[in-house]
Amino acid sequence: MLVARDRDHLLDDLDWSDTEVLGDFSGSELQRLQARAIACDANRFTGAELDGARIIDARFDRCELSGARLDEATLTRVEFRDCRMSGIQMGATRVADVRFVRCRLDGANLRMVSGERVWFEECILTGAEFRGAALTSVRFERCELGAADFGGAKIPDARLTGSHLDGLVGVDGLQRPVIEPSQVLAFAWTLMALHGVVVDDVDDHPSADVTHSG
Repeated sequence: MLVARDRDHLLDDLDWSDTEVLGDFSGSELQRLQARAIACDANRFTGAELDGARIIDARFDRCELSGARLDEATLTRVEFRDCRMSGIQMGATRVADVRFVRCRLDGANLRMVSGERVWFEECILTGAEFRGAALTSVRFERCELGAADFGGAKIPDARLTGSHLDGLVGVDGLQRPVIEPSQVLAFAWTLMALHGVVVDDVDDHPSADVTHSG
């Protein structure tokens, strides 16, 4: 059974266990937070410092985490649902069994993130950076991936079904991605851009009209 604890109590002790989190933690310094079996509902963590946090068996519903920092954190069996996470920083974070559902992650920094079994469902990931990420068993289902950057990543066999892929960057970071027939054209254009292919159906260099005078 979860015990409800308010902001002042939780800031005094950064070892949160079996806790229903109450309060606004915007801008709070929560580095090295140890959290297990917690529930957050409509809490604000805007700009909060959570670098190095360890969060296990947690659920975040309708929370505000825009601009929060979770660099080099560890997330295990965590679900984010209907959360706003624009510009969140998760560089070099370790993730396992993490699910994002209907979350806004535009401009998120997921560089060098590593782990397995990560699921993005109906999420906005416009401009998100996955450069250098190493992830297995990943799904991007019905997501907006326009301008998302996967350069230098190692993400094999990712499922991209139902997602918008226009403007995807660094597609070489997605090895053997699984797509639907309706996504082939968008993915093909991305691949051609990667390899510098130029499609030109206009003859800009007509044959010269040679006239012989006698």
